[in-house]
Amino acid sequence: MLKDGRKNYVLRVLGSGVYTLFLIGGLGCAYLFYTSVRDISAYSPISPGVELPVIGDSGPRPDSVPDWSQKERVNILLLGVDQRPREEGPWRSDTMIMVTVDPKSMTAGALSIPRDLYVEIPGYGERRINMAHFLGDAYDYPGEGPGLTMKTLEYNFGVPIHYYIRINFQGFREIVDYLGGITINVEEEIWDYRYPDGQYGYATVHIPAGVQVMNGRMALQYARTRHGGTDFDRLRRQLQVLLAIREKALRLELIPRIPLLAQTMSHTVKTNLQLGEVISLAQIAPQIDAEDIRFAVIDETMTVPIVLDNGADVLFPKRDKIREVVQQIFSSRPEE
Repeated sequence: MLKDGRKNYVLRVLGSGVYTLFLIGGLGCAYLFYTSVRDISAYSPISPGVELPVIGDSGPRPDSVPDWSQKERVNILLLGVDQRPREEGPWRSDTMIMVTVDPKSMTAGALSIPRDLYVEIPGYGERRINMAHFLGDAYDYPGEGPGLTMKTLEYNFGVPIHYYIRINFQGFREIVDYLGGITINVEEEIWDYRYPDGQYGYATVHIPAGVQVMNGRMALQYARTRHGGTDFDRLRRQLQVLLAIREKALRLELIPRIPLLAQTMSHTVKTNLQLGEVISLAQIAPQIDAEDIRFAVIDETMTVPIVLDNGADVLFPKRDKIREVVQQIFSSRPEE
């Protein structure tokens, strides 16, 4: 058994880990909760009588990992996949957010990437960027879908991606419901008559304007719908949802709920982060202020819509504009 000081330390790590997970985007919180509890529960009293699930290998380790002791920047890819019930895959990625945490300057950032961005996928030619995950899974690329997506981002943006966290739509809904819902200020009323219903059909979605308390189902609809708008509007709503998740998580005392979350979420999330790295991020998180987190979207000012010969609508990147925002998010900020 742990001494009281060690027990309190474990609880502090898990608690500050909650802060980190929502700080860097929220999509990965379920898995990291699970990993922490699984590895610590053998000698921690926070989950008596709870049998935690076991999950397999979560993918290869990155070729080069940050030196945490030297306070090097950490880059993490958050992936949301369009995984439907009873489907075996492969799946395209529906959401891609590149997250960075810089423990030296105590800053963080997130860059949201449109799924129709037309880029070079190493070994597979020019395609929509969301095909990287599909191809990686389909052709057994090292690291599978996440591995090829990380390689594609590194190749096109010049940013090394150290880790990934992948979650499906079910996991996203469960996270929001577990928090008791999130509060979103909907700027314009939403009517979407062709929202994917998950069964290869369509449903009608209505979200009124104004402040809304959303459960997991509504939050996912809000994050995914285009409702006559553009994919860029959708990306901005996704970042709005992630900020709302972070805000709600910071207000809650989540420690007593960790065992239940661990049991219910392990089947929906996959990552190559290890416990020690989770703890390192958790120790950094309380030192990063909200105003030191930057968010950006690769939007209409950085892309050109084009139609390919096969009739596909894609977004051609303005690489000079994208390079500017990548440098703003992922480069160290000057001393003030």
